[in-house]
Amino acid sequence: MWVALLAATSVAASPVRINSEIRAALSSDYTIDVVVQPHEGDAWTRLAKRVTADAENWRAIATFNKTEILTSEMAVRVPFAMLRPELRKQVVSGLFKDDRQTDRGWMHVVIGSSGVEGESLWNIAEWFTGRGDNYVEIRKANPAQGLSTHQGDVVFIPKQLLTAAFGGASEAWEGLDGSKTAEVRKSEDDPSERASADANVADVAAEIPAAGLPSLTYERAASEPYAVYRLLKGEALYSSVAIRFTGRVYSKDVGDVIDRIVQFNCIDDVAKIPTGYAVKIPMSLLLPEYRPADDPARLAQEASTRESAKLARRTRASGLAGVHVILDAGHGGRDVGTIHDGVAESNYVYDVMCRLKRLLEKKTSAIVAATTKSARDGYEIPDDDELEDLSDHVVLTSPRYQLEDPIVGVHLRWYLANSMFRRAIRRGAAKEKIVFISLHADSLHPALRGAMAYIPAERFVTGSYTKRENVYLARAEVREHPVVRHEEEESLEAEGLSRSLAGSMIASFQSNHLKVHPFHPVRDEVMRDGREWVPAVIRYNLVPTRLLLEICNLGNPRDRALMTTRKYRQEVADAIYEGLVAFYADRDAKPSTTVTASR
Repeated sequence: MWVALLAATSVAASPVRINSEIRAALSSDYTIDVVVQPHEGDAWTRLAKRVTADAENWRAIATFNKTEILTSEMAVRVPFAMLRPELRKQVVSGLFKDDRQTDRGWMHVVIGSSGVEGESLWNIAEWFTGRGDNYVEIRKANPAQGLSTHQGDVVFIPKQLLTAAFGGASEAWEGLDGSKTAEVRKSEDDPSERASADANVADVAAEIPAAGLPSLTYERAASEPYAVYRLLKGEALYSSVAIRFTGRVYSKDVGDVIDRIVQFNCIDDVAKIPTGYAVKIPMSLLLPEYRPADDPARLAQEASTRESAKLARRTRASGLAGVHVILDAGHGGRDVGTIHDGVAESNYVYDVMCRLKRLLEKKTSAIVAATTKSARDGYEIPDDDELEDLSDHVVLTSPRYQLEDPIVGVHLRWYLANSMFRRAIRRGAAKEKIVFISLHADSLHPALRGAMAYIPAERFVTGSYTKRENVYLARAEVREHPVVRHEEEESLEAEGLSRSLAGSMIASFQSNHLKVHPFHPVRDEVMRDGREWVPAVIRYNLVPTRLLLEICNLGNPRDRALMTTRKYRQEVADAIYEGLVAFYADRDAKPSTTVTASR
C-alpha cells in the first residue's frame, strides 16, 4: 500500500526503505514524502511517540491524513519536519546518498530531475534548518548559487543554521497547527520589523504566508476538473489560494477569482472557513506550475523554460567591465503612472534610477545610459524624503520627445533601447553584456508587498512589430529600423537570460532584507482583466537580457511609506546594483559571443 501512496505523488526519485515500517520518497514537486506502516493494534499516540518522540503529535498526524481512524492496513503519511531527529537524518541519507556532513556544515547534492529545476532553496532550508526563510542565509553561504538549482549542484548549509538532526546546535520545527517544539531562530535583522520601523505604519492586511511548495490533489473526472488545497492555520482564501495558485495580483482580478472560488465551493461566509477546509479550485484558474504533471499547459511551460535555459549564453564581467546598462525609469512627464495618497510612481522610480546610475558609474566599469531625463534637474539626486512633482521628463530620442502621451512614450523607449543596442554591437560589445532594466512601482491588491520582476515570455514576443505614425517617424531611432523582428530562438534565449537576471535581482532584494512578492516574484507575463501580455517596453526590445522591475507595491501603505524615504530608495538602488554584479559573477558563465547589427 505504501508503494501505491508514494507513487500517487509522482515521485522524482525511487522510494527508499528507511526501516521496517518507514518508507520515503522525493516527490515531483520536491517535497519529502514519508509513509509509516502502523503496527498491529497500534494507536495514534503510540505511533506518534515512536515516530516523532511526542505522543501529543497524534492529532496533527491524524489531521494530516484526514482521518482519526487508524488501522494496521493504512499507510500513514507523516510530515518530514515532525520526525524524530535521527529519523530525519536517516531519511535524508537514504534519499540523498551523496550528501555528507562536514565539520563546517552539511553538503547537499541536488538530485531533483522531474522538471527543469531541482530542489528549491526554500525546501532545502526547511529540511536542514527547520525554516524555509533561512534560504537567504544559505544563499549567502553559496554566493555562486542561483535561486534555481539543477541536478548535481552542491549546496552548503552552514553548521550554525542546521538543526540538531544534521549536526547543528538547535532543534526546532513548526507543526501543522502552528505550534513549535522549540524557539525558532530569527534573522538578526527581521525584514518585517525593519519595514515596520521604517514605515511607521500598520499593514492593512495580515502578512501573507511565505510561499513554499504547497500540496494539491486533483479531481480530473469531475464535470469541471479542479484541484484541492487544505487551508492551514492562519491562511486566508484571498492570499493562500487566489493570489498564490492563480497568479492574480490586481484587486479586481483577485476579487473576481475569490467570487468564482466561493461560488464553486458553495461557501456561505468566507470569514468562517475553518483550518483544514478543502478548497476546490477550478483547474482553468490554476497557473501552469500548479496543474497536474501531465497537463498540456504545464508541459508546454516546462519545455519552454528548459529550452530557454539551454540557449541562454552567460558571460563573466568582473566589475561589469564591458557591460552596457540601459536604465529606464517608467512613466514621467505628464504620465505620473500610478498614484496613491499623493505618491506618484514616476517621481520616485526616477529617483531610484538616478541613484542606480550614480552607483554604476562610480563603482563599476559599466557603460551606463538612460532612456529619459529631467530637463531641469538632469540626474541630480535631491537630499529629500518626499519628492516634488516633476513633469519635465523627456525621452532621449533624436529629437527628444517631451513626455505627454504615455503610449507614445513607451514605444519610443524601446525604439531608443534598440538603437542603443545596435550601436553597442557595432562598437564590438558582446550581446550578453548589454542589459535593459525598466524601473516601476506597482499598484496591486493592498495586502501584497515587495518587488516583482517581469521578463519577456517567448510565446508573447516572437514575431514583428512596427509604428509608422508621424510622431514616431520624426525620430531617427525609429527611421533607422522601423520594424522589429524576434525569431523564436532568439526569443527563447532572451527569456532564459532575462529569467537569470531577474532571479539575481530578486535574490539581492531578499539578501538585503527588502520585501519581494511572496508568490512568484519572477513572472514572464502580466495577468490583468482576463488578459495575458508582456509589457511593450520589454516585448519589442532587442536587448537579450531585459526586465521590468516593479520595486514595490504603492497600493500597500507600508511599501508606500518606505518609498517616500531616501534611505529606502538608496537601499533599492544598492540591491539592484548588487544583483547586476552578481549576475555577471555567476559560476555558470559561458563564453560570450558577438553578433552583427543586421536587424
